[in-house]
Amino acid sequence: MTENELLPLTTDTPDEVRAQLVAGNAERSAGTLLERVGIVVDDVAYERATASIPVAGNTQPFGLFHGGAHVVIAESLASLHAYFISGRPVVGVDLNATHVRAAKDGHVHATATLNHHGRTMINHEVRMTDDEGRLLSIVRITNMVLGAKR
Repeated sequence: MTENELLPLTTDTPDEVRAQLVAGNAERSAGTLLERVGIVVDDVAYERATASIPVAGNTQPFGLFHGGAHVVIAESLASLHAYFISGRPVVGVDLNATHVRAAKDGHVHATATLNHHGRTMINHEVRMTDDEGRLLSIVRITNMVLGAKR
């Protein structure tokens, strides 16, 4: 079954299809920014998606996880999730990030939670935490669905 036949992701999507979408994304990520920074998508469901990224290799000169890396994982995860639930390509049109704590090692874990799923706009809140579950950053992102019927 092709990815297009699996989409859009719904509340009734079976676990094995969700796993197939995650595996397909890993293949599609080869040679992209996701691969270069080490983002791994862990799970997708209709209402949320999760991923992680290593701190090592994604730091600013002072050894802290780079604020831009928070934005990279947040936009990547929310955009992927928006594509999975709409079944259509999407582009980010608005993003706001608030960083509240620094990470120096381990992994940053992201959870994109669906706030709004309309025909043309999809909005997420993405919360990043460290390995101990402490909040690091909150990103709000809105994606526009391309080719959506009006």
